[in-house]
Amino acid sequence: MKNLDKSYVPLKLRAIDDNDLSVFSDCIYQSIFLTSEVKFDKKNKLFLLALERFTWEIAEGEDHKLKQVPSVLTITGVEKIEDNSIFLNNLIYNVLSINNYDNSIFILLNDNKIITLEVHNWSCLLEDVGKPKWPAVTPTHLRND
Repeated sequence: MKNLDKSYVPLKLRAIDDNDLSVFSDCIYQSIFLTSEVKFDKKNKLFLLALERFTWEIAEGEDHKLKQVPSVLTITGVEKIEDNSIFLNNLIYNVLSINNYDNSIFILLNDNKIITLEVHNWSCLLEDVGKPKWPAVTPTHLRND
């Protein structure tokens, strides 16, 4: 198998509208995070989420080529988290999607969990902060064949 690091370029994406967030959803689909690696800075209106995302953008539709890379999702303009009970347990979740509706950003997770952020004049940044590695378990991407 060829070395995938040659085609990997660290992501640094900014989202300022709903269309941009749909790109984020593709990039962070099935990302893994620990609830202990979430931070909400109420004073500065920042929400930070440390993720282990998969490199869907270089897998060319072949899930066995996926690598995992540490990333940080930063959302500015966050007024409050609707329900922070999810962060009281020390569990691992998968991100399924992220979207915005009516001044709320919804981060959909496995087990029917949702992180709901009330936002105003928001923006998001997704940035890879480490090197990709082979994951212990490779997810499969849903396709319409």
